[in-house]
Amino acid sequence: MTEVVAALESSVYGQSAFSQADLENEWLELDLEQDTRVVRDGDRIVGYALVRERGDVWLVEGYVHPDACGRGIGKLIATGLEDDAAQHGARRVHNAILEADSAARRLLESLGYLAVRVFRELRIELERPPPAPTWPDGLSVVPFDPERDALEFHAAHQEAFADAWEHTPRDFESWSKLNLQSKRFDPALWCVVRAGNEIAAGTICTAGSYGGGWVDVLFTRRPWRKQGVGAALLADSFGRLWERGERSVGLGVDSASDTGAFRLYERAGMAPALGWTVYEKELVRTRSAPQRPEPAP
Repeated sequence: MTEVVAALESSVYGQSAFSQADLENEWLELDLEQDTRVVRDGDRIVGYALVRERGDVWLVEGYVHPDACGRGIGKLIATGLEDDAAQHGARRVHNAILEADSAARRLLESLGYLAVRVFRELRIELERPPPAPTWPDGLSVVPFDPERDALEFHAAHQEAFADAWEHTPRDFESWSKLNLQSKRFDPALWCVVRAGNEIAAGTICTAGSYGGGWVDVLFTRRPWRKQGVGAALLADSFGRLWERGERSVGLGVDSASDTGAFRLYERAGMAPALGWTVYEKELVRTRSAPQRPEPAP
């Protein structure tokens, strides 16, 4: 499956840093039997699909190895995921494809999908130690202590993203599984910013992700926005990852976010590396879901 994703990224962007460790980390939040599909040609996997979120809106992705393009595999994946979502009562499907994948774009448009959002990976190559962050008065940075901070940090994170586009709240159990139980969890790469006794902002960073350091989460709660906290958080992340030995740092961002995050990251020297376009389709619900067939080995 890693080979399929990396080959497709390389075919449209000229390179890929996607690794098996990246794939396995993404799997932490998935039920593999329910949420993943593969298409085989003999013993070789030529297509891979996953369901990231379920509910009224299903968020799905599909990949086809470039060597197998033109054989209808992409359509098989897209329509299969769509039918599965409809049978389980979803109202809409969001299918995310690589922004530069023109074949995938033509396929989804032919199936009645419309582009609704673009997310991009931004990246910076650090050539020297980044400058220290400048924090607004009244804020302090403290080490992340899982036992002391995890519940409050989770609540602050969810609150800060509540107004994000199509945000789906994540309960503490699933959030903890994705972040605290990951092999990449390193509390030294987390930033906790406090205003008195409450968390005002924070970041979650990981090393060795997608070809370098990765800023998984960066948030500022609404009362502390537009005070330079976001720029300080980003500088802090660069510094922590530099100390860990990472020289390439990336993150994902909604290019149309009302928070101005995209412009903030560009001002910090980050530039687009690749992107994903989210396509949407309204579904016709079926009355009941049939018994799911046994997945292929």
